[in-house]
Amino acid sequence: MVWFLAHLLESIRQVRPALAASLGQVLDEHGDDAARYVLTALIDEIHQNDDRLVVVIDDWHRVSDTQTIGALGFLLERGCHHLQAVVTSWSRAGLPVSKLRIRDELVEIDCEALRFDFDEARSLLNDVDGLLLPDGDVRALTTSTDGWVAALQLAALSLRGGADAASLVSRMSGASEMIGDFLAENVLDSLEPELLEFLLATSITERTCGGLASALAAVPRGQAMLEDVEQRGLFLQRIDKDPNWFRYHHLFAEFLRHRLERDHPDRVYQLHRVAADWFAEHDHLNEAVDHALASGDAARAVDLVEQDETNLLEQSKMTTLLEIVKKLPPRMVVSRARLQLTLAWTNVLLQRLAPAAAALKSFETALDRADLSDVTRADLRVEADVLRAVGEVFADRVDAIDHLVAEALARPDSFHPRVGGVAGSLAAFAAVHRFEFDAANRLLAWAEPYQEMMGPFAGVYAHCFGGIAARYTLDIPGALKNFREAYELGATAGPHSYAARLASALLGELLCQTGDLAEATRLVDEGYQLESEGAGVDIMIARYVTGARVKAKQGDRDAAIDRLTDGMAAAERLRLPRLAAAVNNERIRLGIAIPQEVAVRLRATRTIRRPPRCDGIATIIAELDEDSGIRLLSASDSADDQEQACRRAAELLAGIDGRNGPGRH
Repeated sequence: MVWFLAHLLESIRQVRPALAASLGQVLDEHGDDAARYVLTALIDEIHQNDDRLVVVIDDWHRVSDTQTIGALGFLLERGCHHLQAVVTSWSRAGLPVSKLRIRDELVEIDCEALRFDFDEARSLLNDVDGLLLPDGDVRALTTSTDGWVAALQLAALSLRGGADAASLVSRMSGASEMIGDFLAENVLDSLEPELLEFLLATSITERTCGGLASALAAVPRGQAMLEDVEQRGLFLQRIDKDPNWFRYHHLFAEFLRHRLERDHPDRVYQLHRVAADWFAEHDHLNEAVDHALASGDAARAVDLVEQDETNLLEQSKMTTLLEIVKKLPPRMVVSRARLQLTLAWTNVLLQRLAPAAAALKSFETALDRADLSDVTRADLRVEADVLRAVGEVFADRVDAIDHLVAEALARPDSFHPRVGGVAGSLAAFAAVHRFEFDAANRLLAWAEPYQEMMGPFAGVYAHCFGGIAARYTLDIPGALKNFREAYELGATAGPHSYAARLASALLGELLCQTGDLAEATRLVDEGYQLESEGAGVDIMIARYVTGARVKAKQGDRDAAIDRLTDGMAAAERLRLPRLAAAVNNERIRLGIAIPQEVAVRLRATRTIRRPPRCDGIATIIAELDEDSGIRLLSASDSADDQEQACRRAAELLAGIDGRNGPGRH
């Protein structure tokens, strides 16, 4: 389904470049999880653009994936009058059009309507192809080909090459496939050997260009020969979106490939190897992998993915990378330590924590069995430790982070900039939540040069952590500056991108606290879309808790309850006690009921430990729970409860260190 949606968006952008400009990025960041969001946003944008658009989907009969069929059904059934679809298929099977038929919104053109009658065939053969055939020959060709347009075109090529119409018709009999094969053979047999060899060699790929054609056919004039084939009408057409690329008509391409396999079976694998090398050299990894696999060299395909992973990750094409990896033999994938580390990075960037952890586990197994130098082995382990530290951040734990990133911070130039840049941000996160804000800012400044060599994600997280540090010290202008810079940086990947939504949640939270409810609402709602498994608890609190507060201020209490319910579900599923504490605190603030056992626990007295005896996250949880308990006690009708609330509030205030502690409460 991801491939289908990606091609759909790409085709729309060919004619409407501004339409759905960033939805492709969303798809790359979230894959199948974003399908409903992408389709809904696409339909909305098409409607808002108020411009009619026709999408042509060819060869639908080749689709069997149920999710892809469902995606087309959603598009057809939910799309407005601005969007029309033309779907070509050999069969109605798998076409989700029953509801359209009931609503009389479907026009069906079957094979009978597509067949050329005598007048249409005469126009094609005589007016278009200039053959000047007598009506009797036209009628005979129309009958013998059953009006099949491709067969008529092949017949025209044969006749242009000197064949006699009457003789040609007399030799044509049987099913349409047999007629097509006969005519194709007739056309190819009339070509000069050099051109025939060129056609056979260049048919091995789904598309071709001058350079690729030269490599496949081992000729210096690939572009000129493609143009010659096009001018001769040999079923070669330029691809609209990129006129430097050509594609054979699929029926003619299939025939050429069958003939190549029949006459030159040994060349097939060799041509696939040439194609794989050419596509790899020109950064077309997907096609390079396809041809490496078709050549029978699965190891080469895996090597290509390992060598190209940095390119795709820096372009934020994580889903594309995962889809390509799915093509590889699983046995080879799990045996490659480097590839498993790449999969861990990919899933971390996609906020998929469980698959990332599984990839790290497979990495350890593969590394133990790999034949690598001690230096390479050590470097891979350092990179894996940084990834484990990412998991610690998402799990809202700081104890192990400094140890896990120490080696990466000590020699960052030994690794890809991604490793040092991420390690610096992780160490800064740990420092923030030990209330060591100066140290956090120094770490973020140290990591900045490495993050500038990466995609937007690292910089967005760095500015978010910088903003959190500033907010804790009540430097509101500094926090706003950091969050806005994070949002603007994330938007460079597209306004719908995950990076932009990370920052929008935190920026919206701060604007809500400073009284700018209108912009806060827009940003918090934006940050609420496309929930992922993890984004850091600070961001999740902004998403769920502040989101609920905004809805409550707007008078939408039901929406506020729903967001807090979702937040508590995430806290329980991901085992995030700080998020749970924040949700409970907001429920109490808004007068939303909490479970009795939770209320009893919150009213109980507690000891709040502060760094260095305890990490800052534990302190924040305790302070949130204490604040919740105080609010519950103060709302009681009991004088004793109210007196206890006042006493505990004074103790809580006295215990906050204005120099080192957070200024949230």
